[in-house]
Amino acid sequence: MSVTSRPGTVPWTEKDLNLSDFALFLSTMKIKRAYEIVVSTIMGYPVELKQVKVEEVILNRERKRAIRLDAWGEAVDRTQFSVEMQNDTTQDDIRKRSRYYQGMIDTPILKAGKRTKYKKLPPTYIIFITQDDIFGMDHAMYSFRNVCREVPDLELGDGAEKIFLNMSSFNGREDLISLLQYMKRSTLDNPDIPQRGDMLVELDEIVREVKQSEEWEEIEMSIFDIASKAGFEQGEKSGFESGKQQGMQQGMQKGIMALIADNLEEAVPDERIIEKLIRHFDLSRGDAEKYLMEYRKLAQSGVKES
Repeated sequence: MSVTSRPGTVPWTEKDLNLSDFALFLSTMKIKRAYEIVVSTIMGYPVELKQVKVEEVILNRERKRAIRLDAWGEAVDRTQFSVEMQNDTTQDDIRKRSRYYQGMIDTPILKAGKRTKYKKLPPTYIIFITQDDIFGMDHAMYSFRNVCREVPDLELGDGAEKIFLNMSSFNGREDLISLLQYMKRSTLDNPDIPQRGDMLVELDEIVREVKQSEEWEEIEMSIFDIASKAGFEQGEKSGFESGKQQGMQQGMQKGIMALIADNLEEAVPDERIIEKLIRHFDLSRGDAEKYLMEYRKLAQSGVKES
């Protein structure tokens, strides 16, 4: 499937999607072997997973902000891995976000009661993959553990570690850099990939299989594609730049309303819908909440969004 492009541009096709793109990332990471390859490459040692989940929602019992994990996995030794694809780092502080995720991920593990021991908490790795270097030190990987300020060699040993991966750097292990560059441009022909090891080749095979699956054909008709096509076509018909911008905006609004409608039909919680709007349409949280509120008003008044 391809989307009509503006004059002078190459038409968009599904081949342009990379593993760093949200839809392809989720569709691939739900496959356990693919997630094992990604986590094993990041950690630098083989990781055998017992289960994986994508878009896992963890609710806050105090009705505060919930979290939605892009990809979560539990190893056979109970170690937890949360891998988040964060292409836009300008909307919020992902360092503090990692702190919030850590606490929320641990919350469901321990049952209530005096017999529950904190020593039963498993090791947990919170991993964020970014396009940009949020620390500005030109490293492909930044990993953090809690250590004593007075005795730097003394680790707290709480089993929690946060890892931030930077696609813009080539300073790090070759297999890790190869994975990050593959995520950035997902083809083995990518000249920025320094090492095409067995695991990366296997991951590429899985990605290509995903793109050829029936499920992926449905994903190709995603809200983003529909909105982009509608916007570009309406803009081109006007013959003016202002018409293009207006058409794109109208197409985007139709896509937003369609996404909200589909998710409400599936009884998706409001918090998760808002997160999807922010991610898919690059909205602020306030704008996402306004669109959701606007849709509810339209639905209650019986007005159908055209």
